[in-house]
Amino acid sequence: MKKELYLVLLIPIFIIGSCVNDSTKVTDKNTSTKSAALKDLDKTLIVPWSVELNDSTQLMEIKKNPEADMANLEPVDMVDAINFKYPQIKLEWLKQEGKRAFVKIEDARYLTRESGTEGAMAYLAEVTFSLTEFKGIEEVDIAFQEGDHARPGLYTRENFKNFN
Repeated sequence: MKKELYLVLLIPIFIIGSCVNDSTKVTDKNTSTKSAALKDLDKTLIVPWSVELNDSTQLMEIKKNPEADMANLEPVDMVDAINFKYPQIKLEWLKQEGKRAFVKIEDARYLTRESGTEGAMAYLAEVTFSLTEFKGIEEVDIAFQEGDHARPGLYTRENFKNFN
């Protein structure tokens, strides 16, 4: 009778024990996924250059953003950051050839019609300065359908020298 009682008590213990997950195995599986996600967290979605209107001079100024971190970033990551800042304008990375980056805006209506001339120039300046922040990129070829406030073309920092 004692032997049967022990078996009756031991069998549920084994059943319950076998149903419990080994948390170290789950953690080990998640570690590689988490470390890949943490690498992405090291990337910033802050555009390194920002155009602002100077209240006293009423002129646009382009300023370096001290919160931006270019470490571990590729130009395609910068396009993501620009798209995060300007969700109405979908910038697409195409390629880099030599010192020239190629990007395009499939639907540029917001840029060319709704943002105004100053808004469009500010956007183009931020795209140009941000992409030319990468070593080896000196000019940005921005392709889109021309509109009232902006035109496509090859841009360098020199195009925005009037921004103080």
